[in-house]
Amino acid sequence: MLAVGLFGAVAWASVGVCLAQSAAPLEEVVITARLRDEPVSQVAASVTLLTAATLQAAGQQHFADVLGLVPNLNWAAGSSRPRYFQLRGIGELEQWQGAPNPSVGFLIDGVDVSGVGMPATLFDVEQIEVLRGPQGVAYGANALAGLIAVRSRAPTERFEAQLQADAGDYGLLGLGAVVSGPLAGSIDGAYRLVAQRPRSNGFRRNRFLGRNDTNDLDETTLRGRLRLAAGENLTADLIAFWVDTDNGYDAFSIDNSRVTLSDKPGRDAQRSFRRLRAPRLRWLAMGDIAVSQCGR
Repeated sequence: MLAVGLFGAVAWASVGVCLAQSAAPLEEVVITARLRDEPVSQVAASVTLLTAATLQAAGQQHFADVLGLVPNLNWAAGSSRPRYFQLRGIGELEQWQGAPNPSVGFLIDGVDVSGVGMPATLFDVEQIEVLRGPQGVAYGANALAGLIAVRSRAPTERFEAQLQADAGDYGLLGLGAVVSGPLAGSIDGAYRLVAQRPRSNGFRRNRFLGRNDTNDLDETTLRGRLRLAAGENLTADLIAFWVDTDNGYDAFSIDNSRVTLSDKPGRDAQRSFRRLRAPRLRWLAMGDIAVSQCGR
């Protein structure tokens, strides 16, 4: 009995040493949706954060495909992609119902795309922040129920390039490219250019027309970011993106299956160009100062 007891004590001690050696410091999680960089532990709101690692593991193309990862978030739309969101049951169901301002704000790199939703592709996205509860201090009447903020990757000081090809079921083919690096010459700054185009036949089969592409997806995204440094403590971010979607819309089935009987399926086409009319300024001495006006 004594020998067994000593063996158990030695084994327990060795396990403790191994755990201590393998422990690594946790990466700090920073939230930027409230117009300044804040550690998530200091944000006085209920927050769900989808990091780049989470999005990459999901292997999806659009924010619509990862909605199930966010608690208390629902959506509604008579379209191929979600346009209207509800947080904790509060939010619009369509464009003809409720107040003119959206109850759930939707931002992409600080640009307001509330009520649009379709530009929210996940390629080269750094993280998605979902804040539940009123965010009126920062966004006024446009975020009374909460806020969804998508943040793409920032320009890098060293040159890097990425090429991604996708293939899958239902005729999925996609191609994406990223180029980022410092500006040439004496200009202190960096750029990042992103392009992606996925295409898919969709998972619906139209028995009446004998086609399997009436609910197809064809989405093109172009994004550009420019970061300029005006001294040691001041930087300015210029952001613009262009999204062209030409999707099919054949979603209604009599028996709730993947087979439809539509004689005239719809098209869900949308072309969006957004940019910041003024740069996003960051002054390290005082915190973050952001200007988030969007243009078309």
